[in-house]
Amino acid sequence: MIRSETEIRAKIQDSLEALKDFTAKNHQVQPEDFFKVARQATYMTALYWVLNEDVPEEVTKLAVPIVKKMSEAQAQAAKKTGN
Repeated sequence: MIRSETEIRAKIQDSLEALKDFTAKNHQVQPEDFFKVARQATYMTALYWVLNEDVPEEVTKLAVPIVKKMSEAQAQAAKKTGN
């Protein structure tokens, strides 16, 4: 199914909001949450590819807080398991 540019941009915006919401979470996240985040980021990147556009800097800058949260979640999980 081919979607219009308007539909694609709406999906990009939905994914962007999901990533922003994730980075804004103040509570502890679980390592499994990163599967969802990675899926959203990959999906959004593919949508930009369909539009033949580079991923905007605003989007790539979200990687830093996401990776930081992932590292913190992995450290907490390791503490719980004694690794």
